[in-house]
Amino acid sequence: MKDRLLRYWVYFRRGHATYLAFLISFANFIAIQYRLVIENVPALASLFPRLAYFLVAFAAIYLPICIVIGWWDYKKGGVPVEKTVSTLANPWNRDITLALILLMQDKKDEAIQILSKWVEKEAREGAQR
Repeated sequence: MKDRLLRYWVYFRRGHATYLAFLISFANFIAIQYRLVIENVPALASLFPRLAYFLVAFAAIYLPICIVIGWWDYKKGGVPVEKTVSTLANPWNRDITLALILLMQDKKDEAIQILSKWVEKEAREGAQR
């Protein structure tokens, strides 16, 4: 029961933070920009007399810019560095990489010794549940 509740909590956070809160904050951002900027600048108010017109123009400009920035961040920005740092800091990644290298060098026993602590740890945690 506890595992199921924790799983539902993880699903809730993922759905809320990644999808619903994002969409709500995006809609809120558009409404606030329209109300504070477009309605108070006469030239823009005549160009966008309705929120729907502003939404279409905003999406046509904003979405491609976000896609390009996101692509750049994934390919050349901070994401590759973050992945490298998190991989190096993760003890499981470090041990599995070392074990693979040892296996390539025909050092099977050393690889088993390195990985056995993870199997034993998993077996201990499984027995405690």
